Amino acid sequence: MIPDLREKVRHHGGGIRRRLAVPPVRMLATLKIAALMFAMLIIGGCEQPEGIVTYKIPTKVPEQLLPGKDRLLAVMVPRGEKVWFFKILGPEDAVALIDDEFQSFVKSVQFDSSDEPVLEPLPEGWRRGGKKPMRFATIDINTPKKQLDLSISNLSVPGTMDEAAWNDYVQQNVNRWRGQVGLKPSSEKWSGGESIELAAAEGQAVWVDLVGQPGAATAAPMGMMPGAGPMGMPPAARPPVNASTGSPPQGTPTQASLQSETPEGWERLDVRPGGMREAAFKVGESEITVITAGGDLRSNVARWMGQVAGGKPEESAVDEMMAGAEKFDVSGRPAQRFIIAGDAEKGQKSIDATIVEMEGGRSKFIKMTGDPETVAEQSDAMRAFLDSLSF
Repeated sequence: MIPDLREKVRHHGGGIRRRLAVPPVRMLATLKIAALMFAMLIIGGCEQPEGIVTYKIPTKVPEQLLPGKDRLLAVMVPRGEKVWFFKILGPEDAVALIDDEFQSFVKSVQFDSSDEPVLEPLPEGWRRGGKKPMRFATIDINTPKKQLDLSISNLSVPGTMDEAAWNDYVQQNVNRWRGQVGLKPSSEKWSGGESIELAAAEGQAVWVDLVGQPGAATAAPMGMMPGAGPMGMPPAARPPVNASTGSPPQGTPTQASLQSETPEGWERLDVRPGGMREAAFKVGESEITVITAGGDLRSNVARWMGQVAGGKPEESAVDEMMAGAEKFDVSGRPAQRFIIAGDAEKGQKSIDATIVEMEGGRSKFIKMTGDPETVAEQSDAMRAFLDSLSF
């Protein structure tokens, strides 16, 4: 309750003065309490507690929001010591608009005296695209749905190939393409590829038509086992590194234990003791080196491809190079050989490189780098050198 106000009267100089006698501190506190109670009444009367709203979130993505399927069309054309690849990958509805035209185009392609495909004239709506690393040509194809990319490339045939080797080579490439459209690898012949009659083919050409959902399946890289390290050797098969010293176990090959025969015409070069080079040779202006280093197989192949053609190679080009590797043993260890041919007219060099898996997650690299003509001429000598290696 607010205290009573008492009126006090005082005489002052003959006059009368009146004032309210209220203790100042008590009066102020009382007014504050009253104001607070009034405010609480107003707030309490205006606001209502909000209810809890529950929303149901759909777990199934609406069909119209799902990504469309991809379709891959490809043709493998064997020609002498090379295999030519014509490939299109894009949305299924866009590829469906040009599938017959693509097949007719590939059937009509002829090869010139340099054994390169003659691509002109092109169908209406097709035009030559810009140059890309590790491709012979790129053709842009306009459709109402999307512009498609036709890649044309080639790889050297990995050694002499009989029918069984050709079937295996085709199957590796088709299984790699299956992974690109989300399909699992297949063990059937050619993994879904079919024979196609091409006048320009020197052997059996292969037609591939695949449809799948991108990302639906993951295929292991060609030549690799699931969970395996470089060269496909399971981790359990690799000798461990000494945990206390950080060094490979006793018996690991060293620079001093490397032995080989020197092919005719090769000049052996001196190497610095303790350096990375375990051996070095020279033939003409080309150089051959042997080193042991780390790094995964694919990264090294991509790096060499970039050194030859310049720039960063496309993943599909690296895939094709990986699938085309020649596989054999060097000094009793699994090895893969990659021949990356450069264009002499463009001032490019060629690389002939072999990777041999060693202990401790490292690999031995035997590489020839030089002008395309010399590297090609020394191909048999390089193979003889690899066969003679002992470490």
